[in-house]
Amino acid sequence: MKVKLAKTAGFCMGVRRAMNIVLDAANSEKGKLYTYGPLVHNPQAVEMLRQKGVEVLGDNLVSNATVILRAHGVTPEERKRIREAGNVICDATCPHVARAHAILKKEIKEGYRAVIVGDRGHAEVNGLLGYTQGNGIVVENMADVNSLPELDRACVIAQTTQDRKLFREIVEEVKKKVRELKVFDTICDSTGMRQREVFELAGEVDAMVIVGGRDSANTRRLYEISLSTGVPSFHIEAEDELDDLGLDKYENIGVMAGASTPNWVINKVIDRIKYLLKKRKGRFYRFWEGIGEFLVESTLYLSLGAVSLCYASLVFQGLKPSATILLIAFFYVFAVHTFNRYNERLKDEFSDPARTRFFRDYRKVLIIGATIASLAALSLSYLLGLTDFFLLLFSYLLGIIYTIRIVPARLQPFIKYKRLKDLPGSKDILVSMAWAWVIVLIPMLNKGVYVSYKSIAILAFVLISVFIRSVVFDILSIEGDRIIGRETIPILIGPRQTQIMLLILAMIIGTFMLVSAITGLIPTLGYYLIFPPVFVATCFYIFQKHRIQVSTLFEGIIDSNFILVGVITYFWQLS
Repeated sequence: MKVKLAKTAGFCMGVRRAMNIVLDAANSEKGKLYTYGPLVHNPQAVEMLRQKGVEVLGDNLVSNATVILRAHGVTPEERKRIREAGNVICDATCPHVARAHAILKKEIKEGYRAVIVGDRGHAEVNGLLGYTQGNGIVVENMADVNSLPELDRACVIAQTTQDRKLFREIVEEVKKKVRELKVFDTICDSTGMRQREVFELAGEVDAMVIVGGRDSANTRRLYEISLSTGVPSFHIEAEDELDDLGLDKYENIGVMAGASTPNWVINKVIDRIKYLLKKRKGRFYRFWEGIGEFLVESTLYLSLGAVSLCYASLVFQGLKPSATILLIAFFYVFAVHTFNRYNERLKDEFSDPARTRFFRDYRKVLIIGATIASLAALSLSYLLGLTDFFLLLFSYLLGIIYTIRIVPARLQPFIKYKRLKDLPGSKDILVSMAWAWVIVLIPMLNKGVYVSYKSIAILAFVLISVFIRSVVFDILSIEGDRIIGRETIPILIGPRQTQIMLLILAMIIGTFMLVSAITGLIPTLGYYLIFPPVFVATCFYIFQKHRIQVSTLFEGIIDSNFILVGVITYFWQLS
């Protein structure tokens, strides 16, 4: 029983670019925002934008507003009309569509007629026609080709989401009716890649689920291609349509999504399919799977990772592990990350449906547990001494300061960042510092070790390791962060650049530990601590390469990095 997600499923480059433009505008603009028609053909995406104050503009124009041109593009006349009404235009036209506009503009000027292969009445096709100055003909199928008049000079282009096979067949027939013909294949590469992949994926599974808006032309084509393979195929818009499809009778299910389908919709669909397939699993398997999910989603597993890392920190510095210190690490990390997840529950609606469902079911228990854990950590730190108590108390207070507005009201209109929380990457840095504070600094001071090369080395290792973990999950939740308006490192510099940054950091800490161990500045344990950063980098590479869905299992694998540190340390001690 397996769910296989197509690598090309979800937003194409043009739609992602348009969505980012709109979200950036919604998160920064003070005036009213409109999209000229639906930004994309997906009802959930349009509704999400509406909730953020971005309305869809119909036939009646507004004035003195910001109007965002959708990815499908508009005609020159529409663009002129919007501007003359006194609006500011924000152009989110897909670059591939804009290229088709430029081609038409040039060829029409040179006296060519335009044959547009696409869906008559589609927003993109209407926009293309606007650049033909009345010299454009829309061809949907072979029957339309037969009705074409004899033409002396013509150019043929395609709707960017058109079926490439159909386009080629039509071009061959058009050649018979035009004396001088120029052919421009303006079909987006991602369209062809999706169509090839859905055909191949359908041959590997027992059923296919195609996710996307009913009005999305490219999604309909994916559905049609899937149907043509003979595999049972279902076209849905949202996860609540899955319950009555009888998917539990299929062993392997493939999932493909249209170019305008958001990742959060895809994630919800996959999460629901997995939930439905659980019925087929044995009771024993479901029991242990439930235990594993509870440990990861409740942050208990991550908290055990903190204990493991704290144990390694003590051994690394030549200190005797203390049950009190280990328990402080456990309670503190559990409390902090539980409260963080509560604060991030809105973002998780768009990035992690499993966590959203879990937190909804266990919210009261988790919040009460986190509160008790905070009091337990403070009580244990008090037993260690006043210095440890005040250090831990300061860490909690810093977490509170992080979320409140610290910029005076009179200065807020002039300052973009009003809270520490608003600063890009601040969460990743603060979380890393909090872990290092509890796992290295408090134990170090409690044991009377103030400054040593070993303590600095393990401090750097913990800081970078936790920072890498935090940013990895920022990359995975970039869509949800952008929707709620949070500026994370991946949003600021881009996912690809962030991955390179994390790889460099992993190489730096690995090289530092290796060189320090070779020179005898740290214990030989340093040789083995190069493996955990490599482990995280490898797991994330596999995730990105094979488009593995964000899941509880993936989070558990990443968090096992900290468990690995403790296991390595334990066996190093034995040796």
